[in-house]
Amino acid sequence: MASRKRYIQANPPWLRSWLIFDIDRENAALAWDDAHLPEPFWTSQNPANGHAHLCFGLDAPVLLGQHDRQKPMRYLAAVESAMREKLQSDPGYSGLVTKNPAHPHWRTFWNRDGGLYELGDLLEWLDLPKFINKKDRPERVGIGRNVDTFDHIRFLAYRSVAGWKAQGGQGVFVRYLNHLHDLAIQYTHNEHPQPLDRPECHHIAKSVARWTWNKFDIEASNQKFSALQSWRGQQGGRPAMEDKQTSARLMRAQGMTIRTIANQLKVSVGAVHKWCS
Repeated sequence: MASRKRYIQANPPWLRSWLIFDIDRENAALAWDDAHLPEPFWTSQNPANGHAHLCFGLDAPVLLGQHDRQKPMRYLAAVESAMREKLQSDPGYSGLVTKNPAHPHWRTFWNRDGGLYELGDLLEWLDLPKFINKKDRPERVGIGRNVDTFDHIRFLAYRSVAGWKAQGGQGVFVRYLNHLHDLAIQYTHNEHPQPLDRPECHHIAKSVARWTWNKFDIEASNQKFSALQSWRGQQGGRPAMEDKQTSARLMRAQGMTIRTIANQLKVSVGAVHKWCS
């Protein structure tokens, strides 16, 4: 039974119902109060050293790596990053496996008033531009790793799906899916201090593979990009700012890097990040 185990997996790899933070210092159970955050759903503390896991419940779970549900995923990643910064919690903690609040080994504190929050509720306690430490690249840890890997894989898929489809034959989609899964594994192990595990990478690759195979209009994307490039040539290479935004999004969909787009459009890297987010 789960109640007999000291640790449990509170979140599946593809979903977040709980935002869990690992705080390795004395009196960690009150870190939420020190950081001026709302009270967690529960706090499980190690009585030997005072270290604790703080668990905030989401009243609406968020799917990770879903192409049609990108905004909630990115919103959640930003909220988690800001809360981690305020709590000064362990950035390498994955948020999947946590201290079992029902196990007697831990000292557990329950929120008598609930502890389930909408993302908007949590946002009221945060100042995202202030508390997200951009120097630490928040996309490298926590849920940000899912977003980062998802973006990397989907842009590679936009460029390669046509070639895979052209192969035809039985089993080509499975090989395409496995290819994206291998790319996700390679990317997260190269780029993230605490890599995503294989089930997380599989979920991201599966979502990207299905969407690009069934919904991505390759011909329409190429036509739009060609038309835009032609228009830019007619304008002498000096498109208006709104057209640079459109161009940036199309160039990103073609798999170009943020820095390459910025250099070609002669704008800042930050502007391209904003347009393509």
